[in-house]
Amino acid sequence: MTAKTSAGRITALLCENSAWKAAAGLASDPALRGVDCVKVPCSGRVDEGLLLSLLEKGSVGVLVVGCPKDNCTFLRGNGQAEKRVNAARSAVTDAGLPPGVLRMAFVSSLDSHRLRDELLDFKRCLDDHSDT
Repeated sequence: MTAKTSAGRITALLCENSAWKAAAGLASDPALRGVDCVKVPCSGRVDEGLLLSLLEKGSVGVLVVGCPKDNCTFLRGNGQAEKRVNAARSAVTDAGLPPGVLRMAFVSSLDSHRLRDELLDFKRCLDDHSDT
């Protein structure tokens, strides 16, 4: 996992207060090759334009991971992010892409196993879709 995005790869935007901390132990996991992790100050800072831009620049999927529901460090950031991901999904669908290329997840800073599971499930879903 790297801190930059590359064409043909999955981009994971990780809240620095939760998911980024959970990702610390996953950097060398071979199952997560092809995933570019990017630290964001709060998932609530992620907007529709950024999500669409990442897809336009070649990411095959974008996963936004924020603090657990009702436990956001900035109170409502993860809720804002969820609304923005859903809005961007509508735009993606209108553009002819499957809405599954965008996903939102909620992970605690202490739950690296859950983050790994979310990343692998997203990767599997995108792989399954590309086979059809």
